[in-house]
Amino acid sequence: MRHHKHTAKFGMKTSHRKAMLRNMARNLIKHERVQTTAARAKEARRVVEKLITLSKSDTVFARRRAYDVLSDRDLVMKLFRDISPLFNSRNSGFTRIIPLGFRRGDGAQMVILELTERKIVEKLPKKKKAKAKPEEDAKTGKEAETKTKEEPKVRPISKAKPTLEEEKSREKAKSEEKKIAGSQNFMKNIRGLFRKRGDR
Repeated sequence: MRHHKHTAKFGMKTSHRKAMLRNMARNLIKHERVQTTAARAKEARRVVEKLITLSKSDTVFARRRAYDVLSDRDLVMKLFRDISPLFNSRNSGFTRIIPLGFRRGDGAQMVILELTERKIVEKLPKKKKAKAKPEEDAKTGKEAETKTKEEPKVRPISKAKPTLEEEKSREKAKSEEKKIAGSQNFMKNIRGLFRKRGDR
């Protein structure tokens, strides 16, 4: 008998529902935080908490069972190596649900599902480059001078009259531009003819 055995169906087929819960478990282990609806978060929480409990016994059998759900070796490694040690002092309560509000459109309750213990990664401020010593400045100054000497100089463009060939090529380019502009106007006129009177 199925007394008190309730599973949310979500209006999905069994395979679709299982795939969705697996994807949510993968994303939660990967990013340690997921935004979703309250109903989905409650079901995904069950899957993730079982995985974390499983990861406390680091055996080959446990890793294989975790791989059956996650289907990704990197995520299994992260689960057993990084996430499991964070929950050594806990027996349960590995995840928390934080309510956000209602989604605009269908009014679904939105929540954040996250792990209760997370690694805090501190971003160190960027180090400023130390000023070079005067001896090094002198060396670098000499190197810069040699580099500037080696670089070829750009020839100035003379403002002489264009040749006949250049003038012809310019005239051809101008005539082509006029043709293109004319064809665009022609297409606009055709569109105007086929429009209804109410559209104008």
